[in-house]
Amino acid sequence: MEISNIHFIEKKQSKMSIIVSVMLVLLLVGSVYISQLIFQEISQSFNIDILDARFVFSLSCFFYAISFFIYGPLSDRVSTRLLVIFGCIGTILCLTISVFVESYKIYLFIMSLTGFFAASVPVALFAYTAKNTPNDKLPQKMGSMISASIVGMIFSRSFIAMLTDTWSWQFAFIIYAMLIFCACFFVPYGIDKNISDKNDIKVIQTYLNAIKLLFNKTIVIFLFVGFILFFVYFGISSFLTFYLKGAPFYLSSTTLGWLNFAGISAVIGATITGKLSQYIEGNKLLIICLLGISVSIIIIKLSTNLICITVGIFSLFLFVFGVQPIVISSINQIVNQESRGSISSLYLLACLAGGSTGTYLLGIVYDSLNWNGIIITCIILSLANIVLSFYGGKLIQINTNSKEVR
Repeated sequence: MEISNIHFIEKKQSKMSIIVSVMLVLLLVGSVYISQLIFQEISQSFNIDILDARFVFSLSCFFYAISFFIYGPLSDRVSTRLLVIFGCIGTILCLTISVFVESYKIYLFIMSLTGFFAASVPVALFAYTAKNTPNDKLPQKMGSMISASIVGMIFSRSFIAMLTDTWSWQFAFIIYAMLIFCACFFVPYGIDKNISDKNDIKVIQTYLNAIKLLFNKTIVIFLFVGFILFFVYFGISSFLTFYLKGAPFYLSSTTLGWLNFAGISAVIGATITGKLSQYIEGNKLLIICLLGISVSIIIIKLSTNLICITVGIFSLFLFVFGVQPIVISSINQIVNQESRGSISSLYLLACLAGGSTGTYLLGIVYDSLNWNGIIITCIILSLANIVLSFYGGKLIQINTNSKEVR
């Protein structure tokens, strides 16, 4: 009787743990993306050019990316609960302070700190879930976490856009900060007050081992694939806001928010390619997805009505996040078990750095060549990514064959 009660309690704790983790990942990842559909409103508040407003997202995303690699090794040394609370409180304070600042430069600094604090939560919870889940249940739970991060991007952008259209972006930020604050009350019930297992490797050595991975040509190629992938994805999704708010569409932030829900296809894409990879060779599936991204960009460009643009956005999200499990699986084949945490951090860093760089550089393109320049640049980069992926796949095959011969 006592044993069955123990199993029941463990099962209940396990469910509570994943629910709380998913909720926190959704909100904290989302906090990095909250400005992406409201550049116009931010530019009006600070009396700046609308193109300059893109720096809010670009800098926040950049610091979020860098912080992923900073927090990675710490997740093996510091209590998960401590890292989560640290990130939540920091993000709440930044969102609240941002509402009251009057200088755009200070506002940029505060939003950059938002990315820094927010990163500690997904890093800590991904590691926590991996360490406290049996191997047979790990794919399902990690899939839930990845889906939560995708839904967080979509939810935050749409939620903030709709509240901004009804009231103001300041009100929207305060409401979002309150959501994170409320979520913090569930942390003691879903996350054990544990200290992660320590190993003999010092933190500095963990960083050095990660840097050594950058001398592997195959890894570098796939890091560039992730960089270009998100350069294109963030670039299109950011400047699509400018395009659709202008002639001939003149969409409101609320309509853009509803349109953004087409991005839910990202969850479908990650799930489908994960299953298809069991039947189709990984590199072939990767090439198909990258071709799909190019086609999606062309659909968005040629569309003259909102329905076709929605189809283009749906397929863009579908293929971009369909690529993710394929690439992550490929680079994990290259490294040993001890380096898999570091390679994941490096890849996420490359993706998010590509996104923030794309938002910045494509702003220069947009200023000179408008929307057509964005489309042409992104199509060229997408085709270049296909070539890189093909070459990277060949290198993996060569490495695999050499191991089999040995």
